[in-house]
Amino acid sequence: MNSHFAASEAALGAARRVIPTGVTSAVRLATRPTPVVFERGAGPRLTDIDGHSYIDYVLGYGPLMLGHDPRDVIDAVKGSIESHLLLGGQHRLEARLGELVTTTVPSAEMACFSTTGSEAVAAALRIARAHTGRPLIAKFEGHYHGWLDGVAVNTPGTPAAAGTGEIEPLPSTGGVAVSDAVAVLRWNDEQALRRLVASRGGELAALILEPVPQTGLIEPLPGFLESATRLAKSVGAVVIFDEVVTGFRLALGGAQQRYRAEPDLTVLAKALGAGFPVSAVAGRVEIMDVVANGTVGHMGTFNGHPPSFAAACAAIEAYRAEGLYERLEELSSDLADGLTAAAVATGSTLKVRQLGPMIWTWFGHEDLDSYAAVQRADQGANQHFGARLLQRGIHIQPRGAWLLSAAHGATEVEESIEVASSVLAEMADAGVGVVERIA
Repeated sequence: MNSHFAASEAALGAARRVIPTGVTSAVRLATRPTPVVFERGAGPRLTDIDGHSYIDYVLGYGPLMLGHDPRDVIDAVKGSIESHLLLGGQHRLEARLGELVTTTVPSAEMACFSTTGSEAVAAALRIARAHTGRPLIAKFEGHYHGWLDGVAVNTPGTPAAAGTGEIEPLPSTGGVAVSDAVAVLRWNDEQALRRLVASRGGELAALILEPVPQTGLIEPLPGFLESATRLAKSVGAVVIFDEVVTGFRLALGGAQQRYRAEPDLTVLAKALGAGFPVSAVAGRVEIMDVVANGTVGHMGTFNGHPPSFAAACAAIEAYRAEGLYERLEELSSDLADGLTAAAVATGSTLKVRQLGPMIWTWFGHEDLDSYAAVQRADQGANQHFGARLLQRGIHIQPRGAWLLSAAHGATEVEESIEVASSVLAEMADAGVGVVERIA
């Protein structure tokens, strides 16, 4: 047992007796040296059951754009709970949230709401298939669209395809049913998409993509989003932007606002609820008409959950605050610059990529221009870095993702750079993740 995390490890041991693996989402198992059991969250910080404090860059894996205790959101939820918990009918916040989504997301004209991102992706695919009358879905290698069957193939963590030929669909985990109703492409490979459109365009219901995949933060090449959208639409397919991560994070209107590219459908979740479970499929009226006319029955007990809708309405109002995104961009840039300077000073192979309030760190000599390059990075050094940061009070995603919130400030950024510099120096002394041994 690691004495630093003794209480967490004991609690995990007890949990394993009644919960498989002891955690409720498998991604958390990657945390080294051990998954941590947290007790409290406030602003940009967490406290665990061993009493340690952390600057949090995981932010609930994305939802907490406003930090752990955004007062306006919490007050709105309290007001909702005092009035109604679950109605089995309609309430006024449904139309209000619909208005907020359709006036902030550039491509949105109507929206359907559910609870999780995976649910919203499934709804978007069903809408696309009903609208087109076709079965085939195309996705990109290394993009993540939830854990449900259908697009749970070639997700982050599965082996990268070798060579430049066709990509075989690989299940993300055991139990996933893989069929020929999904085709997998390489990100930023316009020619591969052209070949698919030429050979199977008549079957293609939808092209789904993360406009910026969180794994690696590999931006679309100039013009790629426009070309991909145009190619898919040329054969009548529906273009779906999965903005579960980028929505309300890269800009008020998400990645589609930042890159000036509009899909037919957009999937939203995470930051939409600022810590409360709510998701959406938003899109053009003519696509959403299959829901309006009853062709697709959009159902769910917790669709329209009043406390979550209260949270989402309050969150979007908060995201509209003047200067919010500019301040987050500046803070994130300062953190990225500080991490890069620390890497240079210690002779580390740590590299840093920053986009808005999102950062990706990795070790190696290669730039990340593909999912295959992400997998070729020095995973051992990356795990060592994340584990040492955790022990020193910096909480990042084990794979190297850092997210900033409106609750973060210069103090947290400066402290994080100081800790990371110390960790990189220790790694250099041990000969881990370095260009050459530092004397």
